[in-house]
Amino acid sequence: MTLPCRICLIDDDASARSALERVLRAEGHEVASYNDGDDGLAAALGEDFDCVLTDLRMPGVNGMELVDKLRADLPNLPVILMTAHGTTETAIEATRRGRLTTS
Repeated sequence: MTLPCRICLIDDDASARSALERVLRAEGHEVASYNDGDDGLAAALGEDFDCVLTDLRMPGVNGMELVDKLRADLPNLPVILMTAHGTTETAIEATRRGRLTTS
């Protein structure tokens, strides 16, 4: 049995955000949703989430920038980046940015 998570959902597409929110809540998770990168980033940095689920393309801070900022401040917070406009290059770049490094 998986424990419920507190998820920060960031997506500027209202219908996609609403659908994801419904599915995640139906699975028992607590979801806080935001319609742009700036508000979502502020929430992710200021609140206690188990993970962040974010779109790549959105107003304000985009998904790649959000990954960079969260990695710098909260390196152990899982971030899932999603997009309907993906390319192989985008996937490689997102993977590269999401990797944790240790010294």
